[in-house]
Amino acid sequence: MSSKYSNYKVSVIIPAFNAEKYIIRCLESVTRQTYRNIEIIILNDGSTDATQSLVEEFSEFDDRIICINKQNSGTYATRRLGFSKASGAYILNVDSDDFLEKNALENLMAKMVSTKANLVVGNHNQIIRGRKRLVVNELPATHTKTELLRSLLKNEIKGYIWGKLYKKELLLDLDYRVDNTLQEDFLANLHVFLTKNVKIAQVDVPVYNYLVHPHSANSSKNRNFIENVIQFNEIVEDLLKTYNYLDPLAKEFKLYKCRNWVVYARMGGSLAKNRRFIEEFYLENYTSFAKANLAAYQNLEMLVYKHNYSAGRLLTRSLKKIQEIIY
Repeated sequence: MSSKYSNYKVSVIIPAFNAEKYIIRCLESVTRQTYRNIEIIILNDGSTDATQSLVEEFSEFDDRIICINKQNSGTYATRRLGFSKASGAYILNVDSDDFLEKNALENLMAKMVSTKANLVVGNHNQIIRGRKRLVVNELPATHTKTELLRSLLKNEIKGYIWGKLYKKELLLDLDYRVDNTLQEDFLANLHVFLTKNVKIAQVDVPVYNYLVHPHSANSSKNRNFIENVIQFNEIVEDLLKTYNYLDPLAKEFKLYKCRNWVVYARMGGSLAKNRRFIEEFYLENYTSFAKANLAAYQNLEMLVYKHNYSAGRLLTRSLKKIQEIIY
């Protein structure tokens, strides 16, 4: 580890809820980092499985681990608690079922120091049924607030809060307007980009491994998540309007809503069968700009779901099978 930046302490925040299957792999990937100046804050969010005992046993072998047991309050309330407890000048968020590349923190911190950034993004591997697919961030040519927001809305900068190294002050006063939605990470980054003077940099290698789980859209909890997508669009719109970015980014926001709509329809959202809502939504949002910036399969799903929900579901299942073959 280079002496040029080894004095900068990083707080690694790991919320954990019923994570007994994955938590040890996650912890091993963090404790084995080549960058050693870290504290590891594990927040056990009311787990009912063996998560707490596994973490406590593991922590006996590494005094950098801090375990906080708390009542269940959801991922983001838990993250906020972690931010408030962090003693490091920098924060890396890790989900309990994911794991880091061995040199992740060293690569991120080296870039942070060399560029004098306060946010460094890294690429990640998406792991689907044991196979990896590289997902790459694309930073804009200029890093103005408008261009960063534009890239976030276009999904060029991925909205995840994990796999990014933040200067701690970026995260301390996040205004979380909703909890337990499918896109809380996006909301966190949107708030940071809107309210902070972000100096961003990127490492071009994967630093993080994200495990994709099969979704159970029939569970009552996930049903609530799904229906919150429409509410979430309204919250994003309100934030953009509050900070006077809705008009400059109107095209990108409509694209963002279309991408959300595809996810919402795939997962069986109730409004995906509402003909009046669909007609109004498509008329307002499915613009030539959105069509040009959606992936081909997303455009196909947009078209099919518009005309026939059952056919859309069949298409989604077919695309999923193709994905399984490819990846």
